[in-house]
Amino acid sequence: MTLLATEPRRSAFAPPSARRAPSLRPARMATAALVAMVVLLSGSVLLGLGIPYGSQPGPIFAKIHPATYWSIVTVVLWGMARGGVGRLVASTAIERPGAMLFGFGIALVVFHAAVVVKLPIAPVIDTFVLPLALFVALLQLERLDLRRLELALHAVMGLNAALGLFEYASGWRLTPIFDPDGSMLTFDWRSSALFGHPLTNAFVTGNYVVALAFGASPRLPAGVRLGLGSLNALALIAFGGRVAMVLAGMMAVFAFGLGAVRLMVGRRFALRDAVFAIAFVTVGVLLLVLLIDAGGADRFLARFSDDQGSAQSRVNMFRVFGVLTWEQFLLWPEAELVAQAQRDFSLRIGIESSEIGFATSYGVVVTVVFFATLAAFLREVVRATSPRAWWTVLYFVGVTAASIGIATKTTMLSLFVVTTFALMRDEDAGPPRRAHDPAQPPC
Repeated sequence: MTLLATEPRRSAFAPPSARRAPSLRPARMATAALVAMVVLLSGSVLLGLGIPYGSQPGPIFAKIHPATYWSIVTVVLWGMARGGVGRLVASTAIERPGAMLFGFGIALVVFHAAVVVKLPIAPVIDTFVLPLALFVALLQLERLDLRRLELALHAVMGLNAALGLFEYASGWRLTPIFDPDGSMLTFDWRSSALFGHPLTNAFVTGNYVVALAFGASPRLPAGVRLGLGSLNALALIAFGGRVAMVLAGMMAVFAFGLGAVRLMVGRRFALRDAVFAIAFVTVGVLLLVLLIDAGGADRFLARFSDDQGSAQSRVNMFRVFGVLTWEQFLLWPEAELVAQAQRDFSLRIGIESSEIGFATSYGVVVTVVFFATLAAFLREVVRATSPRAWWTVLYFVGVTAASIGIATKTTMLSLFVVTTFALMRDEDAGPPRRAHDPAQPPC
């Protein structure tokens, strides 16, 4: 008996297509590596490694995330395993038309950025090509692969929350925090943890809390679910994301309210789950009160009392449109004019709304068309997982609408795709059926 998993031996009398079917192992290993790169290689980590990924001078190829390059390799490997890249793309377009529309939307923005408004295309490629390729790769995984991804993500989120709280208490940082101009920030108290930037951590952690509140990973024991949810909810204080924390908190309270209503109308529940829920809520509230009483949340609460002009910047961002002509407003904003307006209106970090930021960069017409294709893509993510994922989509839309989000170079959408596939799928859902798949020969 061997301890190594081997592929089943194919009979010499099997159909020729079955005998020639390529192994799925390289593509599966490439997908695992791709997910690890998306989760662990943040922009801050790349800058810390000396790769000029941010706004510093450097070669153009260094401005694109390594995971984006690897995602193309991964899709090619899956194409080879599924009978050809063209076949894989065609089947995905037929089965997931929203993904095809999203691809057209990305092509439109890339063309518009490169030819019309003369903006760098690296942010568009990293922010949108990577999650689309990741979506195609994750669609190919079997149920067991997705189950392993789910368990690995729970472990990563637990470690990330614990690390964030330790950084918050100690002042030590695993990953340095960098300013948009590439300089290291030494005065920022917010934790960087595994995802590199505090606001990225806040987004991913809030998304995780919302997913657990709305029934993610139904096989997960109630005690583990409540423990991970409580730990990550507490870690939101360490990451300092106001929008992420408020929105995640409101949605979690709404989810618990829905659960209470179901119980009152007669839904059955396990006594053990009720004991765990009462215990964790009691301990969680007690710890939160002790944390606030000891001054441990003072820095976070100060962000609400003194936002350092963040609220005013959200008002000023609309003034940028005032410097544009109607033609520029609709179709081709002038990049230098917009950049000067941001400086004049004290928008140093950027326009803190993905939709407004897109409109000032590419024009209203292109923005409307592109966000329509993005909505189609998000619908496909829900279709590929479960209707519960609409709650995390709502969270994603809310956070990006109130932050720079996907209007700049970020892996937020890629991280959202990973967490949704790992946590929000139906347990009985497997990979989509493919007619005449050479890797799955008929019996």
